[in-house]
Amino acid sequence: MIKYRIDKYSETPEFRISKVEIEKETDTSVWIRGMRNNKHSSFHNYFDTWKEAHEYILGLANNNVNRAILQLERAKGLLLIIYGLKEEK
Repeated sequence: MIKYRIDKYSETPEFRISKVEIEKETDTSVWIRGMRNNKHSSFHNYFDTWKEAHEYILGLANNNVNRAILQLERAKGLLLIIYGLKEEK
């Protein structure tokens, strides 16, 4: 049976989608070469189709962009406050 595995690398924001042959599957696990793997973990996620895997990492990337935009807006607001500071007399 074929699954699509997303490999996440903790040191970089990179992802890779790999086609893998699994031997057995439950709701929470897959077996590859006799070893049990969680379907969803910090480093790997398994999906039935390449499209599902791609949509998953696309969602993660969109969330990262949205968080970065919010962080930038907060930083710009703080900068405006700092520019507006006046010396007390």
